[in-house]
Amino acid sequence: MILSIYLIKKFFNAFLVCGGVSYAIFFIFSLIGNLGEKFSFNSILYLSALNSFQIFTFIPSHLYILSFCLIIMHLKSKNELIIIKEYIELNKLLLIIFPILVLFVFVEIKKDSFSAHIEKMKLYLSNSKNFEDTKIFISTDGDKTKYSIFSKVDSKNETINQYLEFDVENQKVKRGEISNSLNVENNNLFSKESIIYENNNFHYEFLNKKLFDNLTSIWGTNAEKIIKNNANNKNSNYKIFHSILFHSFFYFCISMIFLSKKLVNRNLNIIKIFFVTLLIFLYHLLIPKIIINNFYLFFQSLSLIVFILIFFKAKKYE
Repeated sequence: MILSIYLIKKFFNAFLVCGGVSYAIFFIFSLIGNLGEKFSFNSILYLSALNSFQIFTFIPSHLYILSFCLIIMHLKSKNELIIIKEYIELNKLLLIIFPILVLFVFVEIKKDSFSAHIEKMKLYLSNSKNFEDTKIFISTDGDKTKYSIFSKVDSKNETINQYLEFDVENQKVKRGEISNSLNVENNNLFSKESIIYENNNFHYEFLNKKLFDNLTSIWGTNAEKIIKNNANNKNSNYKIFHSILFHSFFYFCISMIFLSKKLVNRNLNIIKIFFVTLLIFLYHLLIPKIIINNFYLFFQSLSLIVFILIFFKAKKYE
């Protein structure tokens, strides 16, 4: 029990040190990048702080790896790692750090939500300066995303000067429509004429047609960007289940590398361990970003199997 508390304290001390150093580096680079923006200095500081926190949501695993590196270096310098590995099995060590693993896996699963919340705060700061009269409605359905942009909005008089709509599928614009001849009737937006982009061609359309239903869904919120997700529940549940397993095995693999018997050996080639950890880290970052429509389930299952094999191979030599 005492050893468990000791190791957890060591981890959180290392976590605070690595987190503070990483934040300072992110903040400095973000501050330099934002100095050219047309904001007050206080707004630039605030925006830089948000950017720094957002980077943490993109790659929370780097904090776990750096913290473990710092702990192992400290334990090896005092020969404490030899004593720990001599009297405590790997399974018990993993059980001690299990709450920390759960915390990081939770952050990995929710990092898109955290990042979106920070992005919303950044947009609010930008919109308050530049886009006070613009509303954006984003509707997603699988790989398809529809953007509806309302410009020169007057919510009190219910008037809109310009409407832009475009559909994106697999990061390609499939269709677009823009209209400046608009009127609002019975809470719906109508167009008398518009320019349409479709099949790589532009053409005019002179029709009185409905563009958008139920405008109160737009006026009813103060946000400049409203996102509606129509993702399939079964597909979403599978992605969550896969994400939990994928990130869990990643953190278990990293933990087993740092807690392996090989690290006790002073003649160990540290460069080799560094490159193995780096490859696993990059694999963990890149795989979720790869989208293969026809083989999505197969590819994601294969990526999970890779981590499972690494996990059992590392456990075999313990």
